[in-house]
Amino acid sequence: MIGFAVLILLMGIGTFLSWAIRNDIISPAGRVVLGLMAAGGFTGAGFWLRSRDTVKFGNVLLAIALAIVHLCSWSAGPRLHLVPDAVALGFAALASLALSALALADEDETLFVVGVGGALLAPFVTASGRSSGPLTLIYGWVVITTGLFAMRGREWRVAAKMMGFAGALYAGVGLVGAEWNHTTDRLTPPFFALACAWSAALFAIEEYRNGLVRAYLITMAIALLAAASQAAGSTHPMEVAPLALAGTVSAYWILRPLSTDLAEWLLDGIVLPMAFLATALLAAGGLSAPNGVAITLIWGGASAAAALMNEQERRGPHYLVFGLTTLAAVAYQLRDDSLLLGLGLVAHAVAMIFLMRKERAQLVTIPIALALISALTHARDLIAARPAYVSNPFVNPGAILLLLTLVAWWRFFDAMATTSFRAGVEPDETWQRFARVFLPVSLFFWGLLELSSTISYDVATALVTLYFAVVGVGAINFGRVRGIPLVRHIGLGLCVVAALLALGRTSHVESGGLKAATFVLVSLFLLAVAYWYRKQGEVRGKR
Repeated sequence: MIGFAVLILLMGIGTFLSWAIRNDIISPAGRVVLGLMAAGGFTGAGFWLRSRDTVKFGNVLLAIALAIVHLCSWSAGPRLHLVPDAVALGFAALASLALSALALADEDETLFVVGVGGALLAPFVTASGRSSGPLTLIYGWVVITTGLFAMRGREWRVAAKMMGFAGALYAGVGLVGAEWNHTTDRLTPPFFALACAWSAALFAIEEYRNGLVRAYLITMAIALLAAASQAAGSTHPMEVAPLALAGTVSAYWILRPLSTDLAEWLLDGIVLPMAFLATALLAAGGLSAPNGVAITLIWGGASAAAALMNEQERRGPHYLVFGLTTLAAVAYQLRDDSLLLGLGLVAHAVAMIFLMRKERAQLVTIPIALALISALTHARDLIAARPAYVSNPFVNPGAILLLLTLVAWWRFFDAMATTSFRAGVEPDETWQRFARVFLPVSLFFWGLLELSSTISYDVATALVTLYFAVVGVGAINFGRVRGIPLVRHIGLGLCVVAALLALGRTSHVESGGLKAATFVLVSLFLLAVAYWYRKQGEVRGKR
């Protein structure tokens, strides 16, 4: 009821002033004097009620008086230009300070909300009913900052929400009324939101500080996105990037250490910085712009610095942003050469694996996986582009890139198997088993792929048949020496495959000498296997 009463009262005063202006009934100075007289009447009535032990309602009248003072100050300065704008806004700020001091003395949140809320409404109930431009935002920042200063040490939830809403309201009004062909108008709303964020960081109570800062920075990101969409087609797009970087640095500095709440954790360390980076790149013209990669790397450096400002267990989100930004820069710089791009992606993944292990940052697995998956696709493209049969197996670009990518994947799985990401929690044994199996299996198929594409059909068929036999015998021997039955069984299976290939595909090889040599060599390997198992059976029989 009190809030509605203040709003309607201010609308009534504004309507009266509007009517007086249209009909030229009262001079500009007279309108301001009448307003101040009304404020004086409410002030006297408020103190009279306070003296009669009706403190709460007396405070309401004082709050209404403050709102009228703000309305008069706005009219006398920015609206009617009777006094300099700075004088008018300074007088309004002093009135706010006086009422805030009274609210603090009485511990009265209602008084505070009504008074400051009325002050925030003043620009919107002037004779025009609408106000916008840099001066409006300066006025809003003065009122918000004054209110936050007055709230220090007070757990006033409603007042805190009002302050957050006021920041979004003023920034929105600034966007609606901005002249987009002027840099000042375009960048004032996000700069206003940034200034409010720092005001909250300096003056807001700890319980509400981070929430207010997040609200203001989100408002800033939205306002900056609107500015960036306009700046993208202008001749001076780089005006957005410094302000976006200031928002990112502010988020890193004010909101550290990161909250333990998942939503806030993602917002503080990942969403906000990436949103600011997106606005900077949008204004600059994307990564393809002359300074697009430099902008991306600057954000990567800022995220790395933010990680070092936090405790180790809270560095993950910052390292994720670092990994993604540097990955984007590497990918864009090497995009014209598939081999160099693939090698760059593998090198980036290896560096991130080292970082993940050193800092125990599990979120870094995301850029690592993205880099290695992309490297695999480029290796596939290089292999698909080569002839069906090559004379340089194992040393052609596709084969080299695929080998390095597979080794990098193995290092990644090994790091996952040996890194404890949380204190007291051992790595999952599943990763350990997978890491042990991945490298030999992947190398086997890599060799099979290269041999099956060597020189010609006849040569490739013979080499593949011998490959199965050699690897099978080697696996059996390794299993016997290490006492691993599963490896011996796999080796036996590979030898069986070699025999079937000899009977099947090798029998269709046109070269008689190559066919005979393949048959003889495979048979010798199979005889060695049979001898090993015969000897093992005799030993068991003697026992």
